[in-house]
Amino acid sequence: MSISWVIFAILISLILGLNSNKTKNINKSVSIVIPAYNEEKTLQNVLNTVKKIKCISEIILVDDGSSDNTYKIACENNITVLRHLKNKGKGSAMKTGLKKATGDIILFLDADLKEIHESQVIAILDPILKGNADITKTKFKREAGRVTELTAKPLLQFFFPELNFEQPLSGQFAAIRNFLDKIDLEKDYGVDIGIVLDADALGMRIVEVDIGNIFHDMSTLQELNYMANEVVRTIVDRAMHYGRITMMDDLGNAIRMEIMGLSLISLGIFGVFFIKYLPLIIAELIIVIGIIISALYLIRIAKMSLKIYNQNKISKRQTFNSFIHMHFPVVISIIVLLVMITTLLGSVTISDNEISIEPTSKNLIIPTQTPSRGMDVRGPYTIESALEHDEHIIRLPESSLNTLEADYGDYMYINNTRYQLEQPVSSETDLIRMPLDAREKLNTATGTIIRDSNLKNLFKGMYLIKNLDSEDRRNPDTITNNSLNDTYASIGTIVSTDTNPEKILKVYANNTLICETPGTISNNQYSIYINGISYKTLKLNNNSTGEIFNTTYKNTTIKVELEEGKNGTNTFANSTIGRFINIHINDHGNITNATNTTKSN
Repeated sequence: MSISWVIFAILISLILGLNSNKTKNINKSVSIVIPAYNEEKTLQNVLNTVKKIKCISEIILVDDGSSDNTYKIACENNITVLRHLKNKGKGSAMKTGLKKATGDIILFLDADLKEIHESQVIAILDPILKGNADITKTKFKREAGRVTELTAKPLLQFFFPELNFEQPLSGQFAAIRNFLDKIDLEKDYGVDIGIVLDADALGMRIVEVDIGNIFHDMSTLQELNYMANEVVRTIVDRAMHYGRITMMDDLGNAIRMEIMGLSLISLGIFGVFFIKYLPLIIAELIIVIGIIISALYLIRIAKMSLKIYNQNKISKRQTFNSFIHMHFPVVISIIVLLVMITTLLGSVTISDNEISIEPTSKNLIIPTQTPSRGMDVRGPYTIESALEHDEHIIRLPESSLNTLEADYGDYMYINNTRYQLEQPVSSETDLIRMPLDAREKLNTATGTIIRDSNLKNLFKGMYLIKNLDSEDRRNPDTITNNSLNDTYASIGTIVSTDTNPEKILKVYANNTLICETPGTISNNQYSIYINGISYKTLKLNNNSTGEIFNTTYKNTTIKVELEEGKNGTNTFANSTIGRFINIHINDHGNITNATNTTKSN
């Protein structure tokens, strides 16, 4: 029984402990400070409202040298009343109240509010009581906000762009005591914006609370002018204190000069490689001047940045964030220029007697003949050695195949040696791997960078067999096509860089189109093979069109046609080079949907 009581006592103590922790987190003491100057008309309404709020444990009113009944009304309400013998300003009144206040949270409320409700006051305190904020400021609908719109917001956007409050001069706000003890309150109307800027600099969590409609007494033009002057002075003072003017002026100028230096370097590099009419000596001089300017101002930027970063009373994280906010466009410009310079340098080749720098770039392809294909960015490519056991395989990315007008599974003959074109290993999107013999015949070496526009020059004159419409040719392990369930054609072409009028070659089996590809026809003889056996040689020229071949082979009617095409670089192989067409027919049956029509050759 005694053990049961011990367990029960432990559970009760744990529950009480949890409850006490919750009470500590939620029921922080709250003091309200109300600065007042000649507010006899509205003061009582404000006091009646705050007295109803249970979480407010202390109400302090500071009479800032009023000449009306403000002090008398305050003394009749059983609250703490402090009095200045002469008017010192709103900030001074708030500072006097803060010194007297004992709460963990301090709420500052204006005394000139004509209508203020309990829910609005609670809304100001709620985020801090729940631990979601260190300081809350209000926004509300009001008739006038000329000082905010004409002075505060423009200056804040210039010096403190990371602050994006709808009403930075709201007047009603609450804050934790620990924060308020660290700052020095302004003496007059600049106190509100000063607290916000200090909170931002110290990394406090600021929440803007919408409390709906609220009504102030309208200020006179003279009062607005004085208020505007105080707000401007406070923002500029804080900008100087927190290094924002240095950021915008000295540091900003240094960054702009750094950009100019980098721009000169870029211009000089473009002059060396791309601007033909610019003498080399002038381009080199521009680069040297750019390097000198960039180096000098880079050192200056580093020194000023470290000085600002190491200032006292400023959150390091906040300083860094502010720097990025203020200079984000120029920082991005510097990054872009550096990337451009790095890209332009391209490939650097070092030999025994020279250093070669050749800029390389990708090739943007915008198709004009096939609208279904989108734009393609190709190259540059780096030549590398073949993988182990790939003695007769060339592995290359798909973009290079598009440039060569080939496909995986096609065959390329290099000095009478056949190589199969296959997919690269994963992530090797810019490498062309080929065996040593192929590299030697093509007079290239590992590490060589090939621009996409020069790729056809590398393979120029090579005999390329396109195995069209064959499914098994896409299997990397397949070298030959022996067991097929359909009929397909292989087309012999030559890799060329010359642009000529092309024909559209179409091959039919039993009136079913089995392949279609463009290419150039010259005045020459072209051989047609069936199942690898020479069947007929045709005499063709660039005027040949229509049906050029028609025969029946083992119940399969084969027909070949030529149609007019557009200009291109694809060239069909004539009989002196290799096979023009090799038609592969399955001996075990006809293709699907085949007809029984036959025609003699």
